[in-house]
Amino acid sequence: MDTFHGRRYRHPLRGLGAAILTSAALALTACGGGGTGTSSTAPTPTPSPTPIPPAGAQFTETGAVKLVTTVAPTGVTCSFPSLNGPEILTQVASVDGTEGGYITLTANTVFVRIGAGSGATYTQRNFSGTGVTNFDPTKGAQFNAQLTDDTPSGQNKGTVGTVTSVSGSVSCGTKTPGGGTITISGDSSGGSISGALTSLLVKCPTGAAFSVINGLTQVGSTPASVEIGGGDGGPYFASISTESTSYFFTSSAKGLYTLGNGHVIWNNAVLTQTSPGSAGHTITISGDATCGT
Repeated sequence: MDTFHGRRYRHPLRGLGAAILTSAALALTACGGGGTGTSSTAPTPTPSPTPIPPAGAQFTETGAVKLVTTVAPTGVTCSFPSLNGPEILTQVASVDGTEGGYITLTANTVFVRIGAGSGATYTQRNFSGTGVTNFDPTKGAQFNAQLTDDTPSGQNKGTVGTVTSVSGSVSCGTKTPGGGTITISGDSSGGSISGALTSLLVKCPTGAAFSVINGLTQVGSTPASVEIGGGDGGPYFASISTESTSYFFTSSAKGLYTLGNGHVIWNNAVLTQTSPGSAGHTITISGDATCGT
């Protein structure tokens, strides 16, 4: 049967062919001929996999700050572990190159941070709003948010302009977060730190002699985020932050971790807390992490 303008009809030549074949089969049977027929069913075609969009981001924004609205794959960080849950970070910069920052997505909220300058002259404004859909920290998301300025009262805004809305999409492409087991043990001025990091994100930039690992731990009984890293030959650092306080550790020793073959191996590295009032507090970092892509 064929379809014509939505209706089914029988092709006249196909009907004639069927009649001829039926007559021939009856003639063979009448003459004592015959055979066993077989039938086959055509295999169901396997659907093609849905293509994975390449990593990157595209967005539009309104406000006084004019941003470059297409972001390369290297500007997208997926599966970032935070105290608010996994995040997707998109690095952004102003068209004139004088300002930069991040669009950060959680399952519910869009955060925009724009800064300028450095050191003592650094200024920054923070904006946020709701409007995230199809959020998957390993794949990407869409966003469309009206933003409000939520810069802390003590933060220097300088001349950084406003961003009043932002909308677009971000894709993780084939990026992977990495994994492995990294353990931090010791104590800080805020309490003890012990156990393997969870939700690892292992970044080993291609061609660079350094790595950065992010994860989650606890200071005492308080949840904390962790960032550890440094150059392949030092110095090394560990930043451990709760919602209210940050603890910073460093070491200038050599060979505290080994980077190569897609792995970062921390060799029982001892780092010392550097903030005021932290004398005698140290941590030891050990373990093997696999670089993400």
